[in-house]
Amino acid sequence: MASSSGPSVQDLEHSRYFLTEWMPPLLRQTAERSPPRALADLGAGDGGTLWPLDHAGLVGETIYAVDISAEHVALCERLSPKVHGIVSDVAHVEELGDASVDAVVSSQVIEHLPDDRVLAPEIARVLKPGGWFYVSSVIRGPHAFWMYKGKPPAPERWQLDPTHMREYESEQQFREVLTHPALDFDVVRSSQLKAPLTDLVFRVAALSRVLKRERLPELYLNLPQWVAGARRATGIPIPGYRWVEAAGRKR
Repeated sequence: MASSSGPSVQDLEHSRYFLTEWMPPLLRQTAERSPPRALADLGAGDGGTLWPLDHAGLVGETIYAVDISAEHVALCERLSPKVHGIVSDVAHVEELGDASVDAVVSSQVIEHLPDDRVLAPEIARVLKPGGWFYVSSVIRGPHAFWMYKGKPPAPERWQLDPTHMREYESEQQFREVLTHPALDFDVVRSSQLKAPLTDLVFRVAALSRVLKRERLPELYLNLPQWVAGARRATGIPIPGYRWVEAAGRKR
């Protein structure tokens, strides 16, 4: 399954992320204030957002892992008995009814979408009134660069990920694409984006075929805890990039 105007599923699957207990403080604070019974992770990927939420006991009964990749969905379903996988475009999740979940998360997904304005309406549709949402992405400064070359249809430039269709210029621009009549923002903020040195080491090992790429997501879970601690302590700033995040509620 591939989008006619966005990155292919195969290219999206090539970017692997790591499962750890860490989650963004804003996400943790939001979930702790109102632990959801049912949560939808739109663009669940390798489970890097849903796994720490579930591991921390912050989701009551059901996690809907929605992703266009069947491979990603299968991995998420292995992570917890609470996970119900849905192979779907995040903009049109037919298996989720209107007002069907208490919370929606979508981390580092919106920048991959051919049209970033389709996400907010779907969040508003599936959320129950009073339910909360958390969305994150990246801001690219005027002199930002990283080691990956964009792959068409993404811009052919050096950027954070080869499948990024866009990287936002400001918090305001990010806020504008998430603005919807049914959604109220509590927080929109950004911070310096960092790359853990241990992640880079493991990615190089996978490129060199010392490690299998498929092992990357669950690698930290099978290593001593001090390795995950080292990951948090060894982040290096990525030139010109910021992590941007928004949290709020449905009216």
